[in-house]
Amino acid sequence: MAVERVAVDLATDGRVWVDGVEVRAASVEAARAAAVARVEDLARRRRRPLRMVARDPDGRVHEVEVAPPGVPADPDARTIEPYSGRMAAIVEASRRGSHPTAERAVEALRREVCEEHGPGHPYALRVRELHAIVAARAGRPAEGVAMALDVAEGWRVLGSPDAAWEAIQCAGTLWERLGGVHSGSGAWLGERLAHALARHGERGASARAAVLRRVDQLRMK
Repeated sequence: MAVERVAVDLATDGRVWVDGVEVRAASVEAARAAAVARVEDLARRRRRPLRMVARDPDGRVHEVEVAPPGVPADPDARTIEPYSGRMAAIVEASRRGSHPTAERAVEALRREVCEEHGPGHPYALRVRELHAIVAARAGRPAEGVAMALDVAEGWRVLGSPDAAWEAIQCAGTLWERLGGVHSGSGAWLGERLAHALARHGERGASARAAVLRRVDQLRMK
C-alpha cells in the first residue's frame, strides 16, 4: 500500500500549514520543527508511516518519510507475527468443526492482545475479525457480521481504508449466510453493511445496491 502523503506549506513569517491546518511558529526554522512534530503526531495516531511533502517559502519541495518509534512497519498487521501460530491453530480447529475449542482459543487470544496492545490496535482488529469468522462457523452468523462491521469501523478510525474494505467484504460474506432464517437481524445488519459500503464511494456502490435490495426482501418476510 502506498505511503500516505501529508502536505506542509511554509510561509516566510513563520506560519506553516499541515494538511491545510495552520500551525504558528516564531520563525521558519521553528515552523519546520512544528510541522515535523505535527506529522509525527499524525503518524502515531494513524499507526503508519507518512510521507511529508514540504514546500519552502522559495518554492522548493522536500519529501521525507516520517515513521517515529511506535509506528509499525506493517501498519495493517497483515503478518501479525507474534500470534500467527495461534491464529493458524484457531483457523484449523474451526475448519475441523471443533467450534468450542476454536471459540475458547480465540476469546483467550483476543483478551490477551487487547490487554497488551489495546482494543483499537491493528493486532486486536485482526484477532477480532478472526473471532467473527469463528462465531459464524459455530452457528452465530449474525454475531459474526456485527463483529466484522465493528472491525471495519476500527480500521476506518485508524485511517486504513484497504483493511476496512477487507473487513467489510468479510462482513458481507458472513451476512449472506444469514438467509431467511434470520430475516429480522439480517435486515438490520444489512442496513449497517450498506452504511459501511457507502463510505467507500464508487468502490462499494454496486455491492451496496445489492445489499439494499436484499434488505427490502428480508423486510417483506
